[in-house]
Amino acid sequence: MTGTLRIERHAPLMEITLDRPEKLNAISDEMLEALKGAVAEFAAQRAMRVLLISATGRYFCAGAELSPDISPDVAGSTLDGRTWYRNKWHSLFDAMEAVEKPIVAAHQGPCLGGGLEMSLSCDFRLAAEDAAYALPEINIGALPGSGGVSRLTRLVGPHWARLLVMTGESVGAQEAMAMGLVHRIYPSESLAAEARAFCLRLAGKSYEALGMAKLAIELAADLDRAQARNIERITNSMLFTGDEHRQLVAQYMQRQAARKKT
Repeated sequence: MTGTLRIERHAPLMEITLDRPEKLNAISDEMLEALKGAVAEFAAQRAMRVLLISATGRYFCAGAELSPDISPDVAGSTLDGRTWYRNKWHSLFDAMEAVEKPIVAAHQGPCLGGGLEMSLSCDFRLAAEDAAYALPEINIGALPGSGGVSRLTRLVGPHWARLLVMTGESVGAQEAMAMGLVHRIYPSESLAAEARAFCLRLAGKSYEALGMAKLAIELAADLDRAQARNIERITNSMLFTGDEHRQLVAQYMQRQAARKKT
């Protein structure tokens, strides 16, 4: 246990659980620092192939904690305070995107504000049937300030981004899947098991190829088609010359030969 996070390490899977249900898993400054440390640990440990982020209680995450106990600067009453505070969130989300391994978020209940921004920095988003998504910052005269607008627009396009950012309205799991925000929906009672199974399937893929795939997809979103195809050629060339590719091809050929004998 680290503060209000529960961290479990069972290679090849590392799990971070937001464990503050009495506060709807709102992310405190302490939690933010713990998340940054856990993501850095995951990035450095090759044995940990996939990171799963989940939560306890009715909510996945109610967003950033704002309460009278937080200092005025952290609450954003000065420009310097707002900049300092937002930079801390940006550094976490940028670090998540930079990890060369998959990060999966599993949502039950509402996923709001900074919780949704964090999830947008993950590679996969899995939803329980009762999951709901919103960026309510517009209701207090603000915008998602830690990459939420840009990441959401890049993911689902301006059409759907306007709905979430400009209205502050909540969308359910089915609508979120229709707009491309989530990848899979599971019955609420089986979300945890299904999410772990999903992660373990990912962990069984080529370590090097997963990292290259994450890089190529990320770059393809910002490049023209010719440049994107060139990235594919470069990444594939690097994979083809690697030991892991040769070993996996040899194993495949052995399995094929064994099948022909039966």
